[in-house]
Amino acid sequence: MTVRNFHFVHEINDVSRGFCEGLSYLPLITIILTLETFILSYIFAVSRGDVNPYFPYISDTGTKVPESCVFGQFLNMAAVVALCTIYVRYKLVHSIVQSEDESVLKLNKVAFIFGILSPLGLSLVANFQETSVEIVHVTGATLVLGFGVVYEFLQTAISFKMHPTYNGLRICKIRLVISVISLFGFITSGVSAVLSRRFDLPPTERLHWKPEDRGYAAHITSTVSEWATAFAFLCFFLTFVADFRKVELNVVTKVNVRHLDESYVTYDDDVNEASRLIA
Repeated sequence: MTVRNFHFVHEINDVSRGFCEGLSYLPLITIILTLETFILSYIFAVSRGDVNPYFPYISDTGTKVPESCVFGQFLNMAAVVALCTIYVRYKLVHSIVQSEDESVLKLNKVAFIFGILSPLGLSLVANFQETSVEIVHVTGATLVLGFGVVYEFLQTAISFKMHPTYNGLRICKIRLVISVISLFGFITSGVSAVLSRRFDLPPTERLHWKPEDRGYAAHITSTVSEWATAFAFLCFFLTFVADFRKVELNVVTKVNVRHLDESYVTYDDDVNEASRLIA
């Protein structure tokens, strides 16, 4: 199957149209799945006494069974939908700008590369617990947060370049504010984590920090910053909803044989079917 085209609706005449019009459900599902992961794994972890209730790391709530099962399953699903969202954003920009601004198209490609690495990192975080394979887990977290911040700034730059021809200034400013918050949270979380790790607590004790522990202040600063960065990412995805409402993704299906037992043969007939990506 190959991507055929996008249809852009430049005027919305019916203000009562559903909130999930077009492809707006993709960023919404990403947000919902991620929030469900955070909430369910936190409830499981705290109720079982596996973590302290006061701002544990997000990953801490998905370290032990059974919360690790919920954490991994939902984050994997969120990673897949996030990847689809990033792809649609890439195609949206590419289709609406076309060849009118090469700088936007180049930025769009770079943003797409950073974008697809972020869900990959999310999958690594989901499947490799920090107490089991810490190096892989930390690598995944770096991909999610670090490359995610880069993706936000690249998309913000694209939005500014698309103003005023393709989008308004308001959405540019909103995305810039969210990107700055994400960058600040990422840096603060990373630096504070390094400071708290100087005291070299055993991995199991890192799930139960106490106020009297050395490095506790740095630890709390790091965890709060991580949560803030994560929610900033979700807010950034939320800014895609309005744009995605005006997009439809179509595909072309072409069968190259008359019978499925035949060898591959290319026919000159017209395309068998043209339908939406999800019919």
